[in-house]
Amino acid sequence: MLISRALRLLRYSPVLINRKNLSEQRHGNNHVDLRLKSINDTHVTLIIDGKELKYDWIFLRDSCQCHQCIDSSSKQKLHRTTDIPLNISPHETKIQVLDNNNLEIVWNQPLLNQTKNIGKHQSLYSSSWLRTYSTSENIARARYNDRPYVYWTRNNIQHVDLHVKCDDYLHSDQGLYTVLKLLNDYGIAFIDNVRGEFTVERLVERIGEIRHTFYGKTWNVQNVKQAINVAYTSVELGLHMDLLYFEAPPGLQYLHSLANDVKGGASYYADAFRAAEILRQNDPEAFEILCSYPVTFHYRNVGRHYHFTRSTIVLDRFSSNNCIDHINYAPPFQAPFECDTSKPEFRKFIQAFHSFRDLLEDSSNQLEILLEKDQCVIFHNRRVLHARREFDASSGNRWLKGSYTDLDNFKDRLRIFREKFDKVSHLEL
Repeated sequence: MLISRALRLLRYSPVLINRKNLSEQRHGNNHVDLRLKSINDTHVTLIIDGKELKYDWIFLRDSCQCHQCIDSSSKQKLHRTTDIPLNISPHETKIQVLDNNNLEIVWNQPLLNQTKNIGKHQSLYSSSWLRTYSTSENIARARYNDRPYVYWTRNNIQHVDLHVKCDDYLHSDQGLYTVLKLLNDYGIAFIDNVRGEFTVERLVERIGEIRHTFYGKTWNVQNVKQAINVAYTSVELGLHMDLLYFEAPPGLQYLHSLANDVKGGASYYADAFRAAEILRQNDPEAFEILCSYPVTFHYRNVGRHYHFTRSTIVLDRFSSNNCIDHINYAPPFQAPFECDTSKPEFRKFIQAFHSFRDLLEDSSNQLEILLEKDQCVIFHNRRVLHARREFDASSGNRWLKGSYTDLDNFKDRLRIFREKFDKVSHLEL
């Protein structure tokens, strides 16, 4: 069968594609050299821009974007991957590169949930689409997931303009996009001239829906008696992340300063991603144990009992370079360890935990700022640690109003506005 298919393939001469559209002209020459090299029982081999690439028949059939496979209104897929026969392939010689920039395939059989007398299904794949799915890097770029993080220390973050005016953020797409880029790159941004007790809700909703928690839609960070959270006191509150005892902690946190004239009470922040990367480079064994050893977080107070166990460092195992996805670090909210601490791994974890803490607590790795009245800080709660110095509650008033939204909302807005302002024209999803 392989030989016969190879012979059939000789009937088709490779076709060179040279199509430009207006978008491509704006972004330079995006000529695509697309050639059909060979086929076998499981995949096709194409040459795209001189690179040999293989595409499985099942992947191609599953990815068909025609109106029979994708609902035109909801944009949802109309079949299951498991509906595709394991031995699906093109019908006889019905695969070719057309001169309109498409790879055409007519399939040899219907999906498993379709009747046998249905007509042969045709799928078309543009060279842009095929190029997108040729590498993980191209997929990330087409999804607007390729903007890199910028790891920072006190020295280099002080040279970055992290401030955007409230009016620009609320009423200008470019202002919002500036904040989205800051949050992606550095994990932190400041909004100035924020006036009004409940304006923080508008700031959150500019990116996405407010994440309600048992603390409320918004919450007040003030020194109070019988505090239900250490944040509602005047004592030193060390570096931490919020709500790690939730199954899905919120991704972005907003803190709007309504009053801050006390003695002390400065806020400070640290880039946990940078600390983790330094640990990965300098002590791979410590890094690995922080990626695997279980740490339990809990909140058990005022009729609530939240509890979740997670590792300190979490990698994106599906990324090409095992990049860091998020960090879990909140000493005030740690529960007693719930693993077998008699094993040697516990002491190894503690040593690694010390190394990680030392990087975080190094003042050269921290940004310290006294949040002024009418300023709002936004930070990535799964990356940037936040903390507060002790303050004298009798010396004045310190009142911050906080709120959350989820990372899904942030990533959605970042992709939409990157597509608007920095559109990728030669890739296609």
